[in-house]
Amino acid sequence: MRKILSLAYLAIWASWGFAEEDKKEVPDFRPAQVAPTTNVVVPAVVATRPPDGMASDLPVALDDSISLNKIYTFLNERTFKPRTGNPMLDYEKKYWEYGAILQKDVEGRQGNIFVINWQNGGSPGDFTVRLDYRQANTRERVMTKTEEYKNFDGYEKTVIKVVGDDYLRGGVVNSWRISIVRDGKIVAQEKSFIW
Repeated sequence: MRKILSLAYLAIWASWGFAEEDKKEVPDFRPAQVAPTTNVVVPAVVATRPPDGMASDLPVALDDSISLNKIYTFLNERTFKPRTGNPMLDYEKKYWEYGAILQKDVEGRQGNIFVINWQNGGSPGDFTVRLDYRQANTRERVMTKTEEYKNFDGYEKTVIKVVGDDYLRGGVVNSWRISIVRDGKIVAQEKSFIW
C-alpha cells in the first residue's frame, strides 16, 4: 500500500513540475509582410475537349423528366476467371459470350460493355444515347458511340459495347461519359469519376 501511495505522490509532484514548464510564454512569430508583385488576376478556365469529329461539345440543358437510373459496366476479358462461388456472378461472362464458338468469335466479344437504364417521363421525342470514352492506348483521344431512339417515351435499357477491334486496338476504357441528347442539347448526363 505504501508503494502505491508513494507512486501517486510522485506522479502528482511530477505533474506540478511539468505544469510550470507548460506555463512559459511562447513568443508569437509572424511571417514578414510581402507585397504582391502583380495585380493581374488569372481567371480559372476549365477546358473540356469535345469528342473527336466535333468542333465543339453540345450545350447542357438538364431536364428533370429524363433520368439516367443506373449504369452497369462489365469488362469481358480472357483473363477474367470467375470462381466466386456465386452462380449469378459466374454466369455473367457466359451470358455476354453466348454463341461464340470459334476463338475469333470469343475475341470479338471481349471488351467493355455498358448497360444504361434510362427513362423519359415527359412527352415523346427523338433521343440519342451517347457514350464518349477514352481508352488506355488512345490516351486523351475521345471516341463516341451512339444509339438513336425515335418518338420515344417510357423506360429503356440501352447496351453499348466497346468490343472487338475497337477494344483490341484501344485497350480498356479508362473514363467515360454517358449523355442523353434531345434537339442538340444534353438533357441528362453521368460521368465516370476520372472524366
